[in-house]
Amino acid sequence: MNDKKCVLVIDKDLPLGVIANTAAVLALSLGKAHPELVGDNIKNRDGGEHFGITRIPIPILAATASEIKEIRFQLQSHATIVDFSNVAKSTKSYEDYSSRLEAASEDSIEYLGIAVYGDKKVIIKQTGNMKLIR
Repeated sequence: MNDKKCVLVIDKDLPLGVIANTAAVLALSLGKAHPELVGDNIKNRDGGEHFGITRIPIPILAATASEIKEIRFQLQSHATIVDFSNVAKSTKSYEDYSSRLEAASEDSIEYLGIAVYGDKKVIIKQTGNMKLIR
């Protein structure tokens, strides 16, 4: 896993609650796509079980909406990309999200954030100069 990297890139202009929600959705979905990123469950000395957490660091980087769209476009054939968009944010159920996304044109989709996982060198080339979200 040393040759792999994971980053979240989130719209820095979003309200804090939406940033947190976006990060949660992206991380959960990426964990489904790459279960090897999640460690095994661990029992503490008293037998209490703790579910596995991420095996790798996941920096959360700040970007504009247009930068997110460009990074997604540049890396989509080179890495796993999970996205969270205005389409998802405006729906109340997965079924509604699915039907709205299927009807949406690429130009109409605004990305609130993306999770990127893949070759470390490729990801650093695209995101290495970005700042952490604050």
